[in-house]
Amino acid sequence: MKWILPFWLAILLSPGCRKSTTSIPSRTSVPIKYASGFEIEYLSDGRKKVTDGEGHELILVPREREVAGYDYIKVPVERVVCLSSTSVSCLRALGVLGSVVGVHLRKDRWYIDEIKKGMEEGKIEVVGKGMEEPNYEKILALKPDVVFTYTGLPTAVRAFRKFEEMGVPVAVDNGWLESHPLGRLEWIKFLAAFYDKEDEATEFFEKVENKVKEIHQKVASIEQEPVVLWGSIWKGKCYVPAGGSYAARMISIAGGNYIFRDLEGAGNANVTLEEFYLRGMEADVFIYSFYPPYVSSTIKGLVEANPILADIEPVKEGKVYCFQPWYYQSVDRTDEIIQDLAAIFHPHLFPNHKLRYFMKLHRG
Repeated sequence: MKWILPFWLAILLSPGCRKSTTSIPSRTSVPIKYASGFEIEYLSDGRKKVTDGEGHELILVPREREVAGYDYIKVPVERVVCLSSTSVSCLRALGVLGSVVGVHLRKDRWYIDEIKKGMEEGKIEVVGKGMEEPNYEKILALKPDVVFTYTGLPTAVRAFRKFEEMGVPVAVDNGWLESHPLGRLEWIKFLAAFYDKEDEATEFFEKVENKVKEIHQKVASIEQEPVVLWGSIWKGKCYVPAGGSYAARMISIAGGNYIFRDLEGAGNANVTLEEFYLRGMEADVFIYSFYPPYVSSTIKGLVEANPILADIEPVKEGKVYCFQPWYYQSVDRTDEIIQDLAAIFHPHLFPNHKLRYFMKLHRG
């Protein structure tokens, strides 16, 4: 299914649209400060044109309106499938988790209470296995108004194309490609458009933005920034955030000096084990970007799995941290995540802070 103009032009001229009594919005688009991967444009009579993370244009039409012969999504949506936990966390902030009927993770891997409860009550189905392709038959049976997905992996790209072939409405949330953590969070406005909650999303976003600015101002006067190694090793390959990634910018906002800031691009990048080791020797803090049980909660266990890390300075000094299991389910808590990092980098500025999204590895 193609969600591409000029469908909206014909919709504008259709008799059903001219008869509508829905008021025309006074604004023409949603203001976007940091994100670059999506757009929301207001048409007339309550309709919207939304451009998603794949550049596809979707037409959102008020639920009470019927427009025969055209592809569109009725809003506010009432039944959605989420194949990304980051999208789910934004829906939590919008207060619309009751609309979720399908997710990609089993119950024991969720840390959002509303999702776990919905699964226990049989209101939410498991339609996938993490990063594998989803169960298309289950999704079809759920009859979602839209599937929220991403295209960060080959399996996700295949799923996106399959949804289009099947005629399942799909919207791509690629906030992970943003170069600013607030840009990543700003995708909450994209999701909000499907619920007619753009104002609520903007209000929430601005509160988080102000808190992030306060944290940055608190660490801005520090002359000596700790050198930060951030990355993980999987099957002999090293994965680190590129210099233009939201993670690299988050380190900077929190008062850290990211050791791979010179790597071009957004998202993740690959480096050799040797380069990871050599640069890691200069680091003051090591953030291992994974979470238990996929990474050991002790430095001893981490070194046993990756012996090359043994001589890296922060490993020897015991300054190694990893994600909590709910890290990727907490995009709506971006300000709190950044505050955690600021407290790790500058503990004297946050003497009573307790980490919530990162954990310090014990020596073991």
